[in-house]
Amino acid sequence: MQQPLVRRATRASIQSLIALLVLVSISFPTVISSVAATRNQDPEKPANLKTIPDGMEFTVVTIDEITSKTAAEGDPLTFKVAEDVKVDGQIVIAKDSLVKGIVAQAKKAGMMGRGGSLGIRVESAMTIDNQKLKLRSSKGKEGDDKTGTTVALVVLFGPLGFLKKGKNAKIAPGTPIKVYTDEEKKVELKS
Repeated sequence: MQQPLVRRATRASIQSLIALLVLVSISFPTVISSVAATRNQDPEKPANLKTIPDGMEFTVVTIDEITSKTAAEGDPLTFKVAEDVKVDGQIVIAKDSLVKGIVAQAKKAGMMGRGGSLGIRVESAMTIDNQKLKLRSSKGKEGDDKTGTTVALVVLFGPLGFLKKGKNAKIAPGTPIKVYTDEEKKVELKS
């Protein structure tokens, strides 16, 4: 009795094996061709990636006038990239791309000839594949100090000379600012 049972088990195993071989033979050419395509693609066309190194320097310019008279700490600022930023001759950040920043510190001009002060911080830019890239830089500018004029006015006009006000700090539109990347970032180049 065991022989017919063994024959049926063997016959079922053989049928399963044949079905498996048919399935493999049907899908094998597809698998082989996709592997071959991948292998052929790598040597001819390396990955279209470039790495922007940490600390890479480039220039951004101010778009609007920034003044200590109207600016407040934390106000958002917008700059633009002055020139294409390239790695190995390939553009990774396009010219005129917008760059975000904030007012880090602003103090209006004061009495007694004290000039205003203004500090800005550049924070991030967008790469050509729309990734946010952190930046670092600070640019500060002091307003003209009128202390010398104040002293002269006190001598000539008495205490009214102390009412002379210093100038507010201003950063004109188009002012170049050196910035540095604050992280390493892989960027996919446009074809």
